[in-house]
Amino acid sequence: MPRDRENLRPIESVILRMREQGLRSVEIGKRIGKKPGTVDRIIEMIDYKEGIDSTPSDRSGPTPLERTIARLRDQGESYGVIGNRLGRSGRNIRRIENMANMRSEA
Repeated sequence: MPRDRENLRPIESVILRMREQGLRSVEIGKRIGKKPGTVDRIIEMIDYKEGIDSTPSDRSGPTPLERTIARLRDQGESYGVIGNRLGRSGRNIRRIENMANMRSEA
């Protein structure tokens, strides 16, 4: 079990604390409203996450979504039309474009 709990989600911290108190998965599940199998999977994922570097990778360049939005905007598409094509709102498309522009300027 990881000793560094600052990178854990709240439910993971609660489950680990209960496990350290000696509770079984069935009891933990009853207390937090999850099935015992779910509790076991969460514990397995905590162990799995321990071996993974949690620092975000240095992204160089825009994401595929940002590239698609930029291409469609360059073609003259409106935010609403792009949003409809990508299953998002026009407001969301505008926000993604603004964030991509801010990141590229930095």
